[in-house]
Amino acid sequence: MIEEVELELVGGSPGLSIRCDLAGEASGTERPLVLIHGLTGHRKDFELVLPELARHGRVLAPDLRGHGDATPQAGSESFDFATLVDDLAALLDALGVEQCDLLGHSFGGMLSLRFTLAHPERVASFVLMSTSCEAPDGYTREEFEKGGGFARKRGLDALQVRLEELGRRDEAPLSDDATEEQRDWRARYWDHHRLRICAMDPLGYGPLGVAMVEQEPVTKRLAEIRCPTSVIIGLDDIEFVRGAGLLVEGIPGAVEYALDGIGHQPHQEAKTRFLEIISEHLERARSA
Repeated sequence: MIEEVELELVGGSPGLSIRCDLAGEASGTERPLVLIHGLTGHRKDFELVLPELARHGRVLAPDLRGHGDATPQAGSESFDFATLVDDLAALLDALGVEQCDLLGHSFGGMLSLRFTLAHPERVASFVLMSTSCEAPDGYTREEFEKGGGFARKRGLDALQVRLEELGRRDEAPLSDDATEEQRDWRARYWDHHRLRICAMDPLGYGPLGVAMVEQEPVTKRLAEIRCPTSVIIGLDDIEFVRGAGLLVEGIPGAVEYALDGIGHQPHQEAKTRFLEIISEHLERARSA
């Protein structure tokens, strides 16, 4: 069973509240697993894996500011990594979580890296999925500024229609040997994309994208991360393969899971393998 809670984040922007999905039962002093979605993501990105992950204990999947049901914000200055790091600390405080196992997907992984470097005592183990320690390949400031301007003027619904038109036009057919999980994700993809995009704050789309492509790399600080770390990368996720390699090289003891034939959404495209990896990771991390 998934419980949905609304939290006012003390220490964040005035009036900022977010929604968070919770599943599983706390087991004694067992720390929870916290799942952070990516840019244009939504806490519901993890909806199908949450019940399975809850077998390991408490699991939390929040919306980030600018996404999902988070309170809309007033200006572009509120959409940056430093503010999001403060939000994550405030979220854990609001839920009474002193320490967690942390998973960050894509942009959420970039945020989680910065959180872990700022608050190492609060992260007991780390999963970095489809992400990088610096700007990913293939994205530009111009495309996010253009998309952000479109969103502000015409709304997220209109932006979604345009993105879907372009995406369907360029969509490659599935290979003959695609798995049932890949076929299921393809069938669900645009409905879920519509949920994610249309729930965003129109003021956040552009600035968050610019924050990603113009981020200050943390590559030289990776050796500071000392907790058990797993790096998951789909080998078809060409914008992030190089960055995943940097993470594996830079974080001491990092374990790499490279998934052949998988793209940017391992938890959707290869759900069974993803759940196996998280089980392996938590067993390793919680027995250490």
